[in-house]
Amino acid sequence: MMKYYTGNEHISLINIDEDLTINGLSFLSMGLNGNIFLDCSIRQKLIVNNYEFNLNVGKFDYKNYWIPELKIQNNFFSVSYNVFAPKDKRGFIKSIRIKNTSKEKINIKLKQEFILKNIFLNINTSYKINPEIRITFNEWFKNIAVTAIEKGIIFSLALGADFSFEYKIFNNNILMTSDLSIESQEEKEINYFFGIGAEDMAAFSSNVYFERQKVANLFNELESWLYKNIRIFQNKNIEKIYNTNLFFNYFFTNGITIDTEELVCVTSRSPEYYVSGAYWDRDIFLWSFPAILDMDVNKAKLILEYGFKIQGKNFGVHSRFINGNTLECGFELDELCAPFMALESYIKKTGDFDFLKKYFILEILNSANDKFKKWKHTNYFIYATELRPSDDMATYKYNTYDNVLTWRTFKSIAYLYKILGNKKQVLYFNNLSRKLIKDIKRFAFIVKEKIIAYEFDTKNNYILYEEPAGSLKLLYYYGFLEKNNIYYKNTLRWIYSEKNKYFFKKSNFKETGCIHATQPWPLSAANSIFVPNYEKFGIDFFKNVKMDNFYACESVDENKGTSKTGKAFATAAGFIVKALKNIFDV
Repeated sequence: MMKYYTGNEHISLINIDEDLTINGLSFLSMGLNGNIFLDCSIRQKLIVNNYEFNLNVGKFDYKNYWIPELKIQNNFFSVSYNVFAPKDKRGFIKSIRIKNTSKEKINIKLKQEFILKNIFLNINTSYKINPEIRITFNEWFKNIAVTAIEKGIIFSLALGADFSFEYKIFNNNILMTSDLSIESQEEKEINYFFGIGAEDMAAFSSNVYFERQKVANLFNELESWLYKNIRIFQNKNIEKIYNTNLFFNYFFTNGITIDTEELVCVTSRSPEYYVSGAYWDRDIFLWSFPAILDMDVNKAKLILEYGFKIQGKNFGVHSRFINGNTLECGFELDELCAPFMALESYIKKTGDFDFLKKYFILEILNSANDKFKKWKHTNYFIYATELRPSDDMATYKYNTYDNVLTWRTFKSIAYLYKILGNKKQVLYFNNLSRKLIKDIKRFAFIVKEKIIAYEFDTKNNYILYEEPAGSLKLLYYYGFLEKNNIYYKNTLRWIYSEKNKYFFKKSNFKETGCIHATQPWPLSAANSIFVPNYEKFGIDFFKNVKMDNFYACESVDENKGTSKTGKAFATAAGFIVKALKNIFDV
């Protein structure tokens, strides 16, 4: 059975079945420094005139590529279920509309089951935690609270409804049951509320808020926002990939912490991704950020604020906790570049020059030179890295793609200093960028073969290689080379040939992988869309690929096009969206 996601800034709904069973909830916690995942089942039963109806026979729809919906219709009644998380609100709603289309009154029994199995903390890897679970019924609010306690309250989840129900609590399971009668041609709406908060009163108040604001208003507000952002494409496979990943990237790469109400960024809020709940500069600012900037400049600003204020002290370090501290050691040059490039793109799009004057921006901007200088070659203007963009160890410490990003970053920093009126720094970084171009070409451009090395040293050693996470395909996209440059053209021929053992020329999905994950990468297909004369590889890939039920993944099976590694790769979803919009802009 296919699985789906939905959610908002506060809560993520994981692996939703087509009968609308929810198989997990997640939310971010600054106190626990990661992503809390409730391994649970939330499912409903529909009993009509004492007959339990099989919900699997209903017609499933993913409305506006973000709202799971189930419809059932027969000669006696019609039922419409949907589950949605109102934007910017603490929780989600299950809404049910039932119409009696028969000539007789029908009796309905609705059951809502919540089964809590385990609780995990996702910080790159997954840790099972065992807090005390208290489940209580509040007589005033007529809500049930599931509260996790360990040296204080971790979270509270409130279950309520806009109609009366009976309940049973056993172990960590809750059963809510309601009986209603519906006259011939009558229609009734029933709504279940699932509010979250830092303790039970906060969770109850979320449900009270849902009821006061009216479910129809909350639903229409979300649906209108989704519809406004959806794009239509001639190829329906591409349309589904674009829109699904647009919202997946928007909601699953960042979120508001349950305890401190801060926006933080992560690779993915889904535990399906193998390094979820942690932070990478490159993932957020090179892959996720451009698509969010196109959608919502206010959220883009919050992401930059979080990045520079909380993560800035460790820009370039392999991976970090959401509080900015080092998680995995090791330096990655592309990760040091990414935030400055994102900052430039935000300023150019918005003209928000005052943002540059924030103390946390100026502090990091003014320390940029020292951060880069630490990795500069003693004699040449090239910069080292310990890890490749794929996070694998480098063979030679000078990576061509990374140095091109560094060149691009120096131009970004020069632009930012120009806005700030600092002519001395403008001249300095422009001068650095010119020297860097010369030394990249000196060492990375192999004169004999007229080809570009992927990695090199300064002693004539190099490798020919390609990585989707840091691709030589993108040298034209970043403005480093003209498309007719002979070195670039020969490099592209090598990448798209059998000489590159990770290019799947004879497979159904003709794209590249790498040592990190050897099957074709959707990121590689996104890269191809930015390459003159090779766009067709990326377009054909996305016309047919299914990935992780259309959500971005790290790599796909070369013949089936379904996920092979890295399910629920939310940050990659952003770059895929950016690529598809670039070629199919309407």
